[in-house]
Amino acid sequence: MEENVKKTGRRRFSAEEQWRIYRETSAPGAQVGEMLRKYGMYPAELQKIRQRVKEGAKKELGRNRYRKKPEAVAYVEHEKLKSELAAKEKALAEMSQEFLILKKKVNLE
Repeated sequence: MEENVKKTGRRRFSAEEQWRIYRETSAPGAQVGEMLRKYGMYPAELQKIRQRVKEGAKKELGRNRYRKKPEAVAYVEHEKLKSELAAKEKALAEMSQEFLILKKKVNLE
């Protein structure tokens, strides 16, 4: 005995399926209505796929591939580096003062 079960809800397509549908419907001479029936889609669904492809392409093309992403640093390591920087800045300030004192001595002589 065969049962006729009607599917409820919309069918979800994977990214690969959406890309394939986009390419097929964008091909020259494509029978869009026929393909929509083939995939059980409405024109609005195809329009959403086309919009998502366009947005994705714009996003990808606008991305700066050469800019390095900042690397994540652990909190403990960050604090360690911060204290090392403070110590080095203090040493630099002390050396600058010593340099100025030596410079004054040289100029006075």
